[in-house]
Amino acid sequence: MTSAYESDPIFETVPRQLSNLVTRIRGREIALPDFQRDFVWDATKTEELIRSIISKFPVGTLLFWKQGAEPLFASREFEGAPKLGDKSPAELVLDGQQRLTALYQALTGTGDERFYLKVDEFVSVEKDEVLEFHDVNFDKAIVSVPVATTKAQEKKNGNLIGISHFPIAQVVTFDDWLDEYVDELSSHDDKISIKGIKSLYRRMRDKYIVPLRSYGLPVLTLPETTPIEAVCTIFETLNRTGKPLGPFELLTARYYPQKVNLREYWDEARDNYKALVDFNIDPYNVLQAVCLRSHNSAQRSDVLKKLTADNIKEHWTPVVKGIAGVLDMLQSDCGVVSPKWLPYGMLLIPMAATWPEIQDLKPLDRAKAFERLQRFFWCSVFTTNYDQGANSQVGADYSLLKEWAVTGEGSAPEAVDDLPLNASTIRSASTRRKALYAGLMCLLVKSRAEDFHTGQALTVHRVNETGVQIDSHHIFPKAWLKKAEKKESPELLLNRSLIDAETNRIIRDRAPSEYLKDMAKTYGEDKLRSVLASHAISSGPEAGISRDDYGAFLDERLATVLELLERATGRTLLEEEAGEGDD
Repeated sequence: MTSAYESDPIFETVPRQLSNLVTRIRGREIALPDFQRDFVWDATKTEELIRSIISKFPVGTLLFWKQGAEPLFASREFEGAPKLGDKSPAELVLDGQQRLTALYQALTGTGDERFYLKVDEFVSVEKDEVLEFHDVNFDKAIVSVPVATTKAQEKKNGNLIGISHFPIAQVVTFDDWLDEYVDELSSHDDKISIKGIKSLYRRMRDKYIVPLRSYGLPVLTLPETTPIEAVCTIFETLNRTGKPLGPFELLTARYYPQKVNLREYWDEARDNYKALVDFNIDPYNVLQAVCLRSHNSAQRSDVLKKLTADNIKEHWTPVVKGIAGVLDMLQSDCGVVSPKWLPYGMLLIPMAATWPEIQDLKPLDRAKAFERLQRFFWCSVFTTNYDQGANSQVGADYSLLKEWAVTGEGSAPEAVDDLPLNASTIRSASTRRKALYAGLMCLLVKSRAEDFHTGQALTVHRVNETGVQIDSHHIFPKAWLKKAEKKESPELLLNRSLIDAETNRIIRDRAPSEYLKDMAKTYGEDKLRSVLASHAISSGPEAGISRDDYGAFLDERLATVLELLERATGRTLLEEEAGEGDD
């Protein structure tokens, strides 16, 4: 019975001889997609690969992709191979570039190094036998030297390479080289049996030289009908430990023939907008926002299938400005003082896609639209609406946001009105709830939280100032809570705030009532009271922090945080989550 796999294979599996691959690379029939990274192997890795080839060890599978008459992608030749020119390759190499480039350069004498086999290391002349691979000293048997660019280098190479070093680039003419080598040997030793020594080295040739031509590399070939999203997934899977090669790289190659150079677009965007660099924005997010504006979707399949070069030309610049504008707004108005405290990177996409229309409004209308956009941000963060299915959520939100945020009319995104905001969620959340954690820190900064050390507001400049070291720290120290045998977790969000390193050294593992006395002496009572209040921390003799009462402190801080949160979201928080209550 024929299996489903046998009757409908998803790819061809064909061994390709190394000599055939080299010929086809030279003939420009096999090339690289332009999104491939550059050749990065050093000579040592190439030597190791040659060792595996001549020892007939497995060297891994190659992955090719057949191309149709009309190429989808820009392609380029292997390093050292003839220029492609106007020729369209029959196949593109998706996996195996480093190995194929290394072998091509070694076997054709191109690249920055030349490779040699020291033939004497593969034989025992006294025993008239060819050594097994485990008896060969490969450290001496395979040699590489850099291409000489000066007379000094040429002299140095000459000292390294003797008459017994066979140039791998002459693999097809080994017998001619062998004749010259044996003639040279016999001229120095008339006792050598020319017939016997040639026989020995020919046996060595069959065992170790022939594989450099006949070795069969397993090649999996995807048909030309393979969907682009499948190619993208394969690439991401293959390159998880290397340089990421995702949709942006694929589309860069796809649009290049249409005079849209995404790499140049992205380099220019990073040069023009520092925030893109500071927040390490992924250029793929720009494409998602462009796809939102063009096709109302940020799904990868739509970015790969529907997005066109004309879409890029029309929307790229407004979207880039939008992302930079949103980041500026989040930093100045929403307390996102560093990339670490951006709750959801995906939130930038619908906000940036909406930004161009907001920018076109009159000043007063624009201010109101920005307020709605910020409300959407806070509601999305504290309903944790982007924890799952973010790509789908982006599309759903944009479909409503583009009217509601801009005009104030129509339905708001679901996080703004429909999803519950629960006080109990904030009370019980730990720092593992990354979005809530970042959101709380941002909310405090937005509300003018002050630096414990200076009393200055925690601005972007202050938080990122060299040497200041402001970060999230415990208010009730973890070690003290453990020693005091408090039941509630020390890792609750409400037990964290942005504190400078010097103040944190005062806190150490001490009871709050103790370190507050020292802080009052250092900073002054009034300043300390002001700073604590700015961090939503109640002070005074009866406050939980003054009495070392962790539970009371958490309840007091929750009440203040809820006031800040209700002001930011325009929502009233539920006191208890649905389904909770007495058992």
